[in-house]
Amino acid sequence: MRMKNNIKKRLVKINGFLRSKKKPSLKSIHQLRLEVKHLEAFTELMAVQHNFSARSAIPDRLEKLFNKAGKLRKFELESGAIQLITKNKSLRKPTRLLQELNLYKKKSTKQLRKRHKSYHPLTIKEFAKHADAKLSSHTWQQFLASRASSILDLLAQDIMADIRSLHQLRKILKSILYVTPLCKKGVKPVRVLLKTNRRFIKNVESSIGSLHDTDYFVSWVEKKHNIIHASEEKALIKIKQQWQNDIKHMMEKLEPMMPAIRQIALDLKDHSPDNLNSAIGMFN
Repeated sequence: MRMKNNIKKRLVKINGFLRSKKKPSLKSIHQLRLEVKHLEAFTELMAVQHNFSARSAIPDRLEKLFNKAGKLRKFELESGAIQLITKNKSLRKPTRLLQELNLYKKKSTKQLRKRHKSYHPLTIKEFAKHADAKLSSHTWQQFLASRASSILDLLAQDIMADIRSLHQLRKILKSILYVTPLCKKGVKPVRVLLKTNRRFIKNVESSIGSLHDTDYFVSWVEKKHNIIHASEEKALIKIKQQWQNDIKHMMEKLEPMMPAIRQIALDLKDHSPDNLNSAIGMFN
């Protein structure tokens, strides 16, 4: 498996976004951020194998674009979440706040378009000097083992008491999902393990994503209290309370899933190159 092909596939879509003259939509922003997340996982994977001469992180200019796109995405999601919850729960719509959010969205859109117009196309060389080298199964296993260790470290804490730690777990799970298809030979037990549990892992990371977004909605409303008009304060208190109830229910659903995630991490560790070599050594 040559990593160059995987990087090229992502860069075609990112450079397409940079060249586009269309106003960024929530869909195009989501797609851009998804491509960057894939590239980030690939970069971290390549950094494990020395002959790639890979960067330890994505280029700064791409990270800045990613963050700008993320800011616009949050305003879009916040506005959508307010409208959805007021409709589903028959709550009063905070029109003034939605108008304020719309102004933030316009400003962020303008900033994002201004930034990406000044960008020249990204190249494969910005991610690895020798991206045409083949990925070894040993590298893939090492990467997964390191991710498994990070998961176990997070789960050793009271992870359900800290949404930031849960978000960190989500990012690790996503990186595992992104690199799973990259190695097809010589590591069948690990591939079977991840393929069998893919849907469950995806469900957990998606649930954490919804939880993290809802927590952001609550925090944003609290931080922007100065722009909330007095006539809408009671309506927003009810919206915030409903979000807090949603967070509580999402936490209750997530907590029983953590032991299974821990077991998957332990199984990945068992299939790591170091553990396999140690096991072989015991019988020699």
